[in-house]
Amino acid sequence: MAGSRFMEQAPILVAETTAMRDGISVALQTGFRRIEVEGDNQIVIKAMRKQINTSWQIAPIIEDIRNMISNCESISFMHTYREGNMVADWITKCGCSLRCTSLSLFLSPPCRDFLFLLVDDNLGRTLVKRAT
Repeated sequence: MAGSRFMEQAPILVAETTAMRDGISVALQTGFRRIEVEGDNQIVIKAMRKQINTSWQIAPIIEDIRNMISNCESISFMHTYREGNMVADWITKCGCSLRCTSLSLFLSPPCRDFLFLLVDDNLGRTLVKRAT
């Protein structure tokens, strides 16, 4: 299951944190209690791990997430590079193209290209991180 929503004017931190909250919320509603969260925004991941002070822009969303996960058996927050997070990147682009402000869920792969990305992600195939 994957989801996306269009957030035209939202700062990147707000969009990334909202996406995390949406994903965790759907996972919990589906009955999952052991959750692994991967994200490519280190600020959001570190905020969830309480490794940095939370930005005022995302503090209420982080608090929502912490309240939601209080009943989880286990939850982890891991950073991944964008190059290794192609499925999430594809879903994000899809959400922008839909321009739907409510959460759009995909219960099955929406197209063949997405299915191939999903298989590659599951097998651990990622692009090599580009040096900057």
